[in-house]
Amino acid sequence: MRLKISSDEVALARRAVTLIELLFVIGIFLLMVTILTPFVQSVQERSHKVNCANKLRLISLALHSYAADHNEAFPKTLGELYPNYIKEQTTFDCPASKVVGMPDKPDYSYVTGLTEQSPPTEVIVYDLDDNHRYHRKNLLRVNGVVEWVKAEGKPR
Repeated sequence: MRLKISSDEVALARRAVTLIELLFVIGIFLLMVTILTPFVQSVQERSHKVNCANKLRLISLALHSYAADHNEAFPKTLGELYPNYIKEQTTFDCPASKVVGMPDKPDYSYVTGLTEQSPPTEVIVYDLDDNHRYHRKNLLRVNGVVEWVKAEGKPR
């Protein structure tokens, strides 16, 4: 007895994927993921750095607006800027930080006692030590400049 195979069954058999082909495609996919993971992490860290610097610029604008309204004195805490000078609570949160910063407990250290007459290069706000990887941090100077520096204790 002979089995008859139709042309449709032959075509279907030719289009089927073998186990070896499937394993080969999975292997290539895993190799690409392994190669691209460090690149993705690097891009993510740069994004966090830039977003954090932008939030420090917003804090700088709010500090100077506050000082203009209060005899050129900066506030005693960063939390005093919310909600009159900073509208979003997320401004106090560094995206690279593991905890969520809020106006009463921001992800940034604030140097009190400075005024508009303080030296322009004096550091007024900076990242907490654990916000970013690679022992680096953003810092904000009185003149509004944000810098990316090595994190070695209290910045100067």
